Amino acid sequence: MEDAKLVNLSLDSNTMLFGVFDGHGGKEVAEFVSRHFCEELLRNKAYQQGNLEQALKENFLRMDEMLRTTEGVKEVLRIAKDLPDNYPVEADSSQMIAGCTSVVTLVRNNKIYVANAGDSRCVLAREGRAVELSFDHKPDLPEEHNRITRAGGVVEDGRVMGNLNLSRSIGDLEYKKNNSIPQKDQMITAFPDVKVEEQKGNEDFMILACDGVWDMLTSQECVNFVAQRIRNKPLQTIADEVLDRCLAPDIASSGGLGCDNTTIIIVEFKNNSS
Repeated sequence: MEDAKLVNLSLDSNTMLFGVFDGHGGKEVAEFVSRHFCEELLRNKAYQQGNLEQALKENFLRMDEMLRTTEGVKEVLRIAKDLPDNYPVEADSSQMIAGCTSVVTLVRNNKIYVANAGDSRCVLAREGRAVELSFDHKPDLPEEHNRITRAGGVVEDGRVMGNLNLSRSIGDLEYKKNNSIPQKDQMITAFPDVKVEEQKGNEDFMILACDGVWDMLTSQECVNFVAQRIRNKPLQTIADEVLDRCLAPDIASSGGLGCDNTTIIIVEFKNNSS
């Protein structure tokens, strides 16, 4: 399992945070981000000044900054090898090959802030209708393709450098070595898109999930699936059933679909508050 998740119902006195981090190349970057995201966000000046949109953008890039430090490299290597936090290791950055897509949602007062880098997704259910609050970043999209090529990369068969089938992520530092351009403009960038959605009082629930879910269900299909169960089943049971629905019965006949790690968070809104 290479995914990690984050649920903080009291980030501060009026803010909740939810996050899904879909790891690839190992679990270590996803786990690293889940450990540090909240603490670093609270330290962010833009966050302290109430500019949550800017704070989220800066904090995604901050995760990459931390991964480049000596202590960050050591921590990631410990996570990868399941070693204790104080276990002595050498800071060998050549072993840093993992990354993770990230979708993070802040709920404060009557607003929902969603930051996304990669192809994990946040979907809001409003009166039974799926409202996508994030945008999947894929290499073939014109904006993404242009950034990749400007940074010196190529897209082959829908993959960056013929390898990664996503265009934004935290980690994947081997794709972020062009020192002549800002980090947000690298061929693979951690810089997120951020969407702000006003709550109207008619929100039912919100779903954050990795592409292992969205490869199998459309946003509306997933909303329908949850809506059919949310009045008479606990959220944990519904989450389990969604993931069971997305699981391939066997690898041989699946064509690869339904064989991915899958992670989902369902947030129910009650009385216009989560």
